Amino acid sequence: MSAVWSGHLRFGLVVMPVRLLVAARPKTTRFKRIHRKPLNRPTQFLPRASSTQYDEDSDSGSENEYVPRTEPAETGYEYAPVRQVLQSEATGEAIRSDELVKGYEYAPNEFAAIDPQQIKAADVETSDAIDLFHFVKGTEVDPIYFERSYYVAPNTGAEKVFGLLLEAMRKQECFGIARIGMHRREHMLILRPAKDCLVAHTMFYANEVRPAPRLALEAQFSEKELSMAAALMKGYSGTFDPEQFKDLYQERIHKMIEAQMSTVEPQKRAVLQPPVREIPDLMESIRLSLAQIESKKSDDKARKKQAQKTTPVAKKKPQKARA
Repeated sequence: MSAVWSGHLRFGLVVMPVRLLVAARPKTTRFKRIHRKPLNRPTQFLPRASSTQYDEDSDSGSENEYVPRTEPAETGYEYAPVRQVLQSEATGEAIRSDELVKGYEYAPNEFAAIDPQQIKAADVETSDAIDLFHFVKGTEVDPIYFERSYYVAPNTGAEKVFGLLLEAMRKQECFGIARIGMHRREHMLILRPAKDCLVAHTMFYANEVRPAPRLALEAQFSEKELSMAAALMKGYSGTFDPEQFKDLYQERIHKMIEAQMSTVEPQKRAVLQPPVREIPDLMESIRLSLAQIESKKSDDKARKKQAQKTTPVAKKKPQKARA
């Protein structure tokens, strides 16, 4: 399991080398858009439909006359990946990638355009440390703030101090609140003691959590009602075992893919090669680039000489003699 971040965990004067390992991520079957092109049979000919009226100027009465099919029969398909082309919604013209900027739509079709370099300048640099600034009781933390999960593992040499911190947090039943710069953003971390390691959850900020719906619920219940509800819950009690839960949607998708692959002949499974493109002449590109640089230098020198000729020389004022 490769680390997504490596640095130090520090609080107070305690510093220990640690690394973050991805604890969980969603598993989905990714589909790619492809072009399905029909493979047509050679043109087939079918008998012309018989007419109820005979025309003397035509040979439509011949029983052996055939006409081509307007829609050739399909024998199969060939598939190829597709490429998206950027187009302007206003004019429909193609857009180059260097013409793209990001904009915030503050009103219908009104944008505040921001240059990508400005956005990049706002990135947070990856920090070399997890700064743990205080501990809180685990019961105070609402799991709704948990975003992504990582395992925190000690690097070589930090096993003892890491184990001491883990055991102390477990006995005190507390979580750590920390800060880290990672993936171009500053993240708040909730450090939770687990069985053999710390688990770090990146945290949603308060303004990212939506308010709970306001529900008009009954607040008064009799002891009998509560005892009946408790008895029902006890009848359905069990242990939490994630292995018993299966993603039925993904299982069905995989079965469909396997069934489709079983019907494809092996020789048709070959990946289509992309069209061969001409490779630009590297030396010619370098030569043209150097020529552009030399031309620019010559133009700059000519402009400087012209500026020197046209700029009048300032005359020096006579200095007054001091007494």
